[in-house]
Amino acid sequence: MLAPVFCLFFLLLTLSAAAAGRTPAPGLQPVKKAPSMDGIALPLVSFSSDQGFGYGAVGGMYLYAPGKAPYAHALAAQVFFSSRGAQNHYLRYDGPQLLGPLRLEARLEYRQEKSSPFFGAGNLSAPNFRGNVEDERYNFDKGSPGFWVRLRGRPFGETHPFQSYVGYGWRNTSVVPYETSILAQEKPIGIEGGPSGQILAGALWDTRDQEGDPTTGGVEEVALRVSGLATFSRYQYAGVTLSERRYFKLSERLVFAQRLTLDMLFGEVPFFEWMTTGGVNISEGIGGMSSVRGIERNRFAGNVKAFSNSELRFQAAKMSVFGQPVALGAVVFLDLGRVWHPGVTDGKWHEWHPGIGGGLRFSRRAAVVRMDYARSTETGRQRFYVTFGHMF
Repeated sequence: MLAPVFCLFFLLLTLSAAAAGRTPAPGLQPVKKAPSMDGIALPLVSFSSDQGFGYGAVGGMYLYAPGKAPYAHALAAQVFFSSRGAQNHYLRYDGPQLLGPLRLEARLEYRQEKSSPFFGAGNLSAPNFRGNVEDERYNFDKGSPGFWVRLRGRPFGETHPFQSYVGYGWRNTSVVPYETSILAQEKPIGIEGGPSGQILAGALWDTRDQEGDPTTGGVEEVALRVSGLATFSRYQYAGVTLSERRYFKLSERLVFAQRLTLDMLFGEVPFFEWMTTGGVNISEGIGGMSSVRGIERNRFAGNVKAFSNSELRFQAAKMSVFGQPVALGAVVFLDLGRVWHPGVTDGKWHEWHPGIGGGLRFSRRAAVVRMDYARSTETGRQRFYVTFGHMF
């Protein structure tokens, strides 16, 4: 519970730094020049039943320029450690119009996890699990340094909704199973670890009114990823992701947001890919802050994953903080997800895994801080999440 308090305090503090030397918001004093930069820096001091006590720092910077939407450049960085031996460090860049009409996106990261979750394959995996995420039967050690880079553009003009992208991603995964773990018993493809390179490609139809905090329109996306010897990968497989995001403005303050995602993997798929999806916004799960909130991270995994996220977003208030306009919002949500995997029993078609909850949002132009509380209606277990940006 410390993380939400710290995040709110430092959000206000860093907004004051962004405002220093700049003109206050309308209604306070005459505006002479719009701020050209927003910056947020938050300490991460938290506790979760997934990763124990966590500490570190995360920051984001948005640089604005005339004619550049939603911003000219964005940088994000994180340094994070947890008491259960996890590390998650990254540096990310986004230049929406860096190379003429082409958007350049890149991320360099290093992840290390002591007790990384693995519950087996399928929608009914690990039926004896009772919520103890420290149980060695459901864990293994993993390390995975890597990077990805992507070029995205609008071939029919800046105002046309069609976008396409190509890219490349690579990481080297080390796997150390525990002697009594499900992973050591089942020995799935990928237990040897090794490099995994992917060619990435996709297309989107984007009609949102704005990218960072949309209220109308939507995004339809199809994404492909291919891995093989030619991509410097130990494994040969392919994946297809279909995604729909839609936003309905019910009133001036109320927005209903919906996301549907289907991800399918084919070929010699390593088990550590069962938990990931493709697309512009990569998700993890089923279970966790990017797929089904309230369920243990990566609780259900398999070659085919489907999940739905429904959010009712309410803009509670607008305020001025150190001369800068900040919006305070609240959400309630329902998440549903399930998987299918060859060779295992996945249950009936209607056996989905739900999570419900609510949260707060603090936003300043393109910068959004998300704080969510979620509960699994199947088990009654609960989770807290603090991160940047809307879930979708």
